[in-house]
Amino acid sequence: MTFKNYLKLAVANFDKTWKLVLYRIIVWVVLIALMAPCYNVLKDVTLSVWDLDLFTAFAGNGLFYGVNVTPVFVSVLQVAITFLTTLFTSYTAVGVYLVIVLFLLRPFLLNIGRFVVDEMMYGFMSSHAKLGFSSTFVRTLKRSIPYAFFRTLYCLPFNFAVANAFYGLAMANWGAASLAMPFVFLLVAAIVLSLKQALILGWGPAMVVYGENVFKSFRLGIKAVSRNLPVAFIFSFFAYFALILVALGLGPFSLIVLIPLFEVVSSMFETMFFFACQGMRYYIDKDTVLSSKKLEEQDTMSKVKFLL
Repeated sequence: MTFKNYLKLAVANFDKTWKLVLYRIIVWVVLIALMAPCYNVLKDVTLSVWDLDLFTAFAGNGLFYGVNVTPVFVSVLQVAITFLTTLFTSYTAVGVYLVIVLFLLRPFLLNIGRFVVDEMMYGFMSSHAKLGFSSTFVRTLKRSIPYAFFRTLYCLPFNFAVANAFYGLAMANWGAASLAMPFVFLLVAAIVLSLKQALILGWGPAMVVYGENVFKSFRLGIKAVSRNLPVAFIFSFFAYFALILVALGLGPFSLIVLIPLFEVVSSMFETMFFFACQGMRYYIDKDTVLSSKKLEEQDTMSKVKFLL
């Protein structure tokens, strides 16, 4: 599948963009409602470490503004550590509850939305069907729930590794080379997250296309993506590299816009790439059906073992 066809499919399915964004907003409304009972605790702990000058510096802290972001990151991390220490020491139950809501429930709910997009993209590409988000959400819950649960568990160690890399790099003694820290982090994070993404690009689409359980679909997805693993890694690397670079360049609050945009792009790409890896026919509009390269045309003798 050529870049031109990817672009045509993305434009033809632009309606899925705002639907997924709206779904993410609803998820955040639910999460905020779940965290509302902890408001007084969070307010007290936040006020105990609050530094308006540091917050202002952090909000406008971006590489594109010509500033050295490392000292601000170090200060913010120190405040964050104090915040977490106070929270978990004085309000352990609240801290555990918030971790569950933000780091388990949040990605779980968001991954359900990703599976819905995979299903909608499959409907369009296989039969030019325009599936509704709400109806697809309800219809696929039996499959999307286990997918979202295990995808959340799969992503946790990679995300934890990136967080640890950021902490370790920021707190290291860079001296006069502190300007290099964000660029080293950019490279490390892009590589780690790209490995994570490349291995699961085919997971959701395989589950949608073949209707298998979550574990078999994971294996089928890896086999499919392995047929063109360099492209999967390169796409993932440049997508994450661009995301992190712009976030570092414009400041942390740009992530409010960048992350939903990235999720939409990567969700739609999953199904497109899976079709290409499998040599499947697909619609790009109501009058045009294209064929990806046939499986036997893609294979070399060294790749025969990846046939599904």
